[in-house]
Amino acid sequence: MRVTDRMIYDRAAVDGGAARARLEKAVGVASTGAKLIHPGDDPAGAGMVTRHKATSARATAVAAVAAQASDELAIADAALGDVSTAVARAREIAMQFGSAGYDASARATAATEVGSLIDSMVAALNTKVGDRYVFAGTSDALPPFGAGGAYAGDAGVRQVEVAPGVWQPASLRADAAFTTAGGGVDVFGTLAALRTALAANDQAGVSATLGALSSSTAQVATLRGQAGIAMSSFDTAVTVNQRASDDATTLAAHLTDADVIQANSELALAQRALEASLTATAQSFKLTLLDYLK
Repeated sequence: MRVTDRMIYDRAAVDGGAARARLEKAVGVASTGAKLIHPGDDPAGAGMVTRHKATSARATAVAAVAAQASDELAIADAALGDVSTAVARAREIAMQFGSAGYDASARATAATEVGSLIDSMVAALNTKVGDRYVFAGTSDALPPFGAGGAYAGDAGVRQVEVAPGVWQPASLRADAAFTTAGGGVDVFGTLAALRTALAANDQAGVSATLGALSSSTAQVATLRGQAGIAMSSFDTAVTVNQRASDDATTLAAHLTDADVIQANSELALAQRALEASLTATAQSFKLTLLDYLK
């Protein structure tokens, strides 16, 4: 078969186009540091990158919400620390003034202190984070405790996602810890009874509150323990999800980011391939021209 000039030209165009395309791709990879620029470069890889990025974004979002829940529980725990101190002080007063040797005036002064303790506890339990009362259950907009300690919240518990499809309680049942809803004693009712007995100089009535005050101390301690366990769970969730996000980001980067040495080597090879193609084409046309001149 006779090789015509047209055939030589067509072959040169194909080879040269392929060499130029290879060079353009190599230049793009070397200049951007990305080996996967368009989905068409690697459809399967592009799909995996999308999946890894979605996984990373989801894990980051879960970690952020878990961290917020942990912070809110830390604030709740600090408030419960103040409450625990107040209940402990009330118990000390009951032990002291439930004994003989104190007159009506001394007990009246102690009654005033108990009233102040009640007020401080109500203030602590009406703690807010942003626009939400942390001890109100799911009734976020209203103060959970009234002036005398009456509970006005609900028994709901907020849930926060700690892993895809896994939820963790993120609020505390203040109603169960401070009222009889949890099967325990009415903490504020006990304090009110103590204050009344002190104001009436009723030594026996003061002593009678000691058992309920001990139960109150235990109920507050139990609630604080629940807060600590929940905080630990959320802190773990933050760590795990941050690691999952980083791992997914790394996997996506392996699919998209080019190896610098390999990219530069490919660029050099592509340049030489194009030069060789141009040289071969030029040589072919020279030979063809000589054939015409013979």
